[in-house]
Amino acid sequence: MRDAIGELMDRRDVELLWVTGASHECSEVYYLTGGVSLTAAWILVRPGQQSLLVHGPMEREAAAASGLATLDFSALGREEIARSENDPMAVRLELFIRLAEREGLSGRMAVHGLSDPGEAHQLLRLIEQRLPQIHVVRDIPPVLETARATKDDCELEKMRSVASDALVCLGETFDIIRACRDREGIVVDADGEPLTAGRIKACLRSSMAARNLLETHETILGQGREAGIPHASSDSALPLKTGTATVLDVFPCRGGGGYFFDITRSFTIGRPDPEFEKLYAQVDEVQQAAVEKAGAGVHGSQLQALACDMFENNGHPTIRSHPDTTSGYAHSLGHGIGLEVHEAPFLRLQDNPDERNSLEEGSVFTIEPGLYYPGRGQGVRIEDVVYITGDGSAEILAPFDKFSVLELEG
Repeated sequence: MRDAIGELMDRRDVELLWVTGASHECSEVYYLTGGVSLTAAWILVRPGQQSLLVHGPMEREAAAASGLATLDFSALGREEIARSENDPMAVRLELFIRLAEREGLSGRMAVHGLSDPGEAHQLLRLIEQRLPQIHVVRDIPPVLETARATKDDCELEKMRSVASDALVCLGETFDIIRACRDREGIVVDADGEPLTAGRIKACLRSSMAARNLLETHETILGQGREAGIPHASSDSALPLKTGTATVLDVFPCRGGGGYFFDITRSFTIGRPDPEFEKLYAQVDEVQQAAVEKAGAGVHGSQLQALACDMFENNGHPTIRSHPDTTSGYAHSLGHGIGLEVHEAPFLRLQDNPDERNSLEEGSVFTIEPGLYYPGRGQGVRIEDVVYITGDGSAEILAPFDKFSVLELEG
């Protein structure tokens, strides 16, 4: 949580954080500013002091809404520097030097944000040469990543809002499929036109856009063999088939940058398949057991071990018993979710458990066990977002129906 940043910096012997980027593409900038719209920002974080947001003159109103102390780049002479210097990196270097002199910056500085790696390396090397009182360090584990691993009530409400809208979109998508009928094993609409994977994804995308949800990565919709490969999608022109394993994984965020939601449902359309039903029941059982076991003080690796135990007892290879497996249970149990779709805590096996992957009040993460057999055209994954409540128990953030068969009503 944000109020832990100062303590986390002290524990890592970091005296200064310098964060750069735009709020719509840099999760750290979004996090520290509360999501105000900024296309180019610098943020200085110092324990015991109000954080300073350095911004362009066109964005002074947005900067003021952040609640941080603010400073316009023009106060550092950006226009004067830019007129005499053609190299953008040299401009940034001179601006930082002036900022450091103005603010009396010194000590161990960690740097976060988005930048070209080569340019960032050169810029930080020159900063240390020109400002020997500043020593650039790597904060391990990263301060902001650790702080973001737990969410406060305001963040949870934003995540619930995204989830609520996403589930409306998902429900509408399922209704489109339900309204169809089976014609010789192919799903067709009321006009007799085959319902394709691309058409379903387009409908879902349109529904999400109407609710200011953004698809930063394309929705995963796989049938048959592709359902048996965790993040594979079927060809967009593929007509959906009845009685075939289908995996639909949706993970939008709020438009303009913001919090993500992630949900996966697996099913056959129109009619059941006995092998799929068996796999589905086993995956559902593992998910329920993991949600029940999750809680404050539990480490993510313990939940992954539970999943491996249960799947191995049912005769499946797992990532623990066969680390290079591409069938059976072939991935981690879940991941944290927030301003990035994958962030701490991670529910994976670890010989030396990482503190970031320990669950505590405010942890928000997915639990998504799966079984995959692409050669048999089978794949099942069931995913929900879970959070740790004030009493230390785990609850599903946004419950949504689970079903192994999506019935056709057309």
